[in-house]
Amino acid sequence: MTTKPQRPRRSLLAAVAAAALGVVGLAAAPASAQEWRGWNIHAADYPNGIGMDAFTRIVGERTSNRIRMRTFHSAQLGQQDEAIQQMRLGTIDFANFNLSPFNNLAPTTNVVTLPFLFRDVGHMQRAIDGPAGEAISADLERIGIIALAWYDAGARSIYTTRPVRTPADLRGMKIRVQTSDLWIDLMRALNANPTPLPFGEVFTSLQSGVIDGAENNWPSYESTRHFEVARYYSTTEHSNVPEVLAVSQQRWRRLNEQERAILRDAARESARIQRAAWADRERVSRERVVAAGVTVIEIQDRAPWATLMEPVYAKYAADARLAALVQQIRALP
Repeated sequence: MTTKPQRPRRSLLAAVAAAALGVVGLAAAPASAQEWRGWNIHAADYPNGIGMDAFTRIVGERTSNRIRMRTFHSAQLGQQDEAIQQMRLGTIDFANFNLSPFNNLAPTTNVVTLPFLFRDVGHMQRAIDGPAGEAISADLERIGIIALAWYDAGARSIYTTRPVRTPADLRGMKIRVQTSDLWIDLMRALNANPTPLPFGEVFTSLQSGVIDGAENNWPSYESTRHFEVARYYSTTEHSNVPEVLAVSQQRWRRLNEQERAILRDAARESARIQRAAWADRERVSRERVVAAGVTVIEIQDRAPWATLMEPVYAKYAADARLAALVQQIRALP
């Protein structure tokens, strides 16, 4: 009688062990895990970077790392205009954008860019967390971008290589602006010569005399060291444009309702963190540049500046929908 050969016990144990390891591996790394790429023009320790890192951490925790996000800070994935196009194409999944470059793509962004619209930071936040934010979100969705929350970007003022105390002092000066028709017309209304340039070229352009000045908030002025080559900061506070934390519509469509709710909640929590960090950073940045010898020219009366903006409002808020939004914002308590 012949006996049936038996499988060696050692091979059987090895097979069982391998199968067990496979099960553990599947549990540790879900097959549905998503890898997301995020864009941020600022450094990681800037308030916006702090907010975005909080957003990615919260999303990872609440999805058990089914959605794993990585933010590429300091414009590693390109300048803002490039990043906007990449998000619309779906090659960037989430980002924090300034709203001004959307002026030619999403009409309602022109409203919050209008000069001297907001009375103060609180007024701006009430508007963007309410009627302005709702209108802008709808416009952005039409171009493939889903707005989740709104970050602070501070009041923007003009800094130059020679003193500016009145609009007349700007006559003929070459002032860098963002790539936006509204910003170009804003500077023309102030008698300046608007010069659109990528943000990354401002320092060398100031240094070489290609431009005579630029406009931005305290943290941007300080963190880029523009104060080393433009020693006069005039507190025009002509604009207080919020920023958006957004997701690509292509990614958004692949999420279920629970995941979408997690992203929205995480974004709002990150906005609270960013706004607190912004207020602290703004104070510190001003103290640093003053200590470095910058001359701060306090503009006490902004009425002569605001009066010059009538042609800008006539051009960019003439549409009935935009004019109504302007009035709605101005009526906010």
